[in-house]
Amino acid sequence: MSIFENRSNYLFVRVTEPYSLKTAFFFLQEFAEICQSEGLEKALVDVLILDGRISIWDRYKIGEEYIRVVGPKIRVALVARQSLINLVMENVIVNRGGRLKVFPETKSALKWLGME
Repeated sequence: MSIFENRSNYLFVRVTEPYSLKTAFFFLQEFAEICQSEGLEKALVDVLILDGRISIWDRYKIGEEYIRVVGPKIRVALVARQSLINLVMENVIVNRGGRLKVFPETKSALKWLGME
């Protein structure tokens, strides 16, 4: 179960479970529903717990699902370990009108969101 915390100007999310494509899809649905119900259009998603490899295909599929479920309204800063960062998912999302950027640390992510 991920931790969702409304910080008044944005939603803070800490992913706490190991990666699987099924879990990622479930997370996106829950994330979109919380943003909508709380009326939030900015989010910081911390996936620093994730370790290991995520295939290029999975990154592509997550990007497609993100656009289908979350859409272009929510501005998302995703914080991940440098070793996990690969811009495939970000490019899929941005090329389809989404607003997501991946960062290796929280300070830059908050600055990009305008929450310094």
